[in-house]
Order: sequence, then structure tokens, then C-alpha cells
Amino acid sequence: MKKIGILGGTFNPIHLAHLYIAYEAKSQLNLDKVIFIPAGNPPHKKDKKIIEASLRYNMVCEAIKNYEDFEISKYEVEKEGYSYTFETLKQFKAKDNELYFITGADCLMDIEEWKSPEEIFKLSKFVVFNRAGYNKKNLRIQKDKIEKKFNTTINFLDIIDLEISSSMIRKRINEGKRVDFFLPKEVLSYIEKNNIYNYCNNIK
Repeated sequence: MKKIGILGGTFNPIHLAHLYIAYEAKSQLNLDKVIFIPAGNPPHKKDKKIIEASLRYNMVCEAIKNYEDFEISKYEVEKEGYSYTFETLKQFKAKDNELYFITGADCLMDIEEWKSPEEIFKLSKFVVFNRAGYNKKNLRIQKDKIEKKFNTTINFLDIIDLEISSSMIRKRINEGKRVDFFLPKEVLSYIEKNNIYNYCNNIK
């Protein structure tokens, strides 16, 4: 049986913390591989501006191309309509694999508001990494509540909080500040070449 990590997100843009989380998940959970799934049309961000999916997909390709056992899927990018996690997991679930859905603390706190959360827990093992601004005691309380309600087990990843976010990177680019500390060089080069986020070459 293969153990497969599923790491979804808008990746707007993908950054070093995403790669670190995927690496630690693979290592700590002894996964065979981690599949990155850029969101196509996420329902929880329908009121926010997100660059086109093809650009985000290409940035993920650039970011992971030198990492063994990291893969990418076009499933949500090519899917029509909204992308729901339980539907995505169904696409990757097979008799000979075990899915590990890797997500942030914010998703653990909001999971009851997602579409068909009970299906998510049936289809995969839920793996949570901490994010800045989330109290670990409150996360434990929520973890216990969700495990009891859905008769499941939630795993916490033991990681360093790098406190890097895509929104922070976009803001710094808009302000003319350097972002090469936070991105793989291949991703920054792609952003520069395609003038994404109105990137300009006179970054200070």
C-alpha cells in the first residue's frame, strides 16, 4: 500500500514554507510521495482576486522540479466549477493507497463549515500543521472535538513556524521590497519573467 500526501492550496505564489511542510510531512509520516494540487476555483476565496490557475500551476512546477517524490496534479485546475476537497480526494483514492490530507491550523478550526467533512475523514488521514496566530491549546481543544464528532484521528506535524505567507510576499512585491528570501529562485525568476503581481525589476 502506498502512502500519499495531498497538499492543496492556491499557491499564490508557492513559497519555501510550502516546500518545507511537504518535506516534513513526507519524512515524519513516511510517505511515498506528496502531490501538490493547485486550486482551480476555490469556493472559500470566491470574493478574492487570484491570478489565473495556469500561472500558479507553472510556479508550483518550477518550485518542485528538483525535489524527488514531489508531484503536481492538474485535477482542480482543469475541473469546471468550484473545487471541493472531498471530491478531489475521491479522485486520488484507490484500493492500493492511503491518503494523507495535509492542511493548516486554520482549516482545522473551520472544517465543520466545509462541504462534506465526514467524507474527507473517511477518504484520508487528516494532517495539520500550525500557523502563526493560532493558539496550540485551542487547537488541541478543537482536535479533540473533531475527533470525537467524526470518529477520526487527527495528526499534528512537528514543524518550525517559518511565518511566510503568499499574501505577505504579494504585499512586499507591491511595495517594491525584495522577496528572494522567501521563494525558490526558480519561482522568483518565473514571476519576474511573466511580470506577475506587477513585478518590477527595480525591487529595492
